[in-house]
Amino acid sequence: MAQRLVRTLCPHCKAPVEIDEDGWSDLTKPWNAPLPSNAMQPVGCIECRETGYRGRAGVYELMPLSEGIKSLIHADTDLGALRRQAYKEGMHSLRLSGAQKVGSGLTTIEEVLRVTPQSQQG
Repeated sequence: MAQRLVRTLCPHCKAPVEIDEDGWSDLTKPWNAPLPSNAMQPVGCIECRETGYRGRAGVYELMPLSEGIKSLIHADTDLGALRRQAYKEGMHSLRLSGAQKVGSGLTTIEEVLRVTPQSQQG
């Protein structure tokens, strides 16, 4: 399991924003996720001390230890093969978890990119 905390947008002042396709692509690659329509941006108000953010939320990556994964773990494990098998079995990366929060208007692409490592599809 891996986890990171992203700042959440202030519910009092966040405003709708049209997502930049390049930024969304950077966040979701190598997956092809559709552009969200509910994305928001920080504005700033007295409630959030003009930051646009208030609170934090977790983004998570969980890899269940299945028989397929167990068979790939040994002294000289090929991490690329292990990662491919985990994704094949339904694991989502930290960035994909963050993308879901962007799509629901809880945080921004920039915030998720700031706290998560670049996805490595090996």
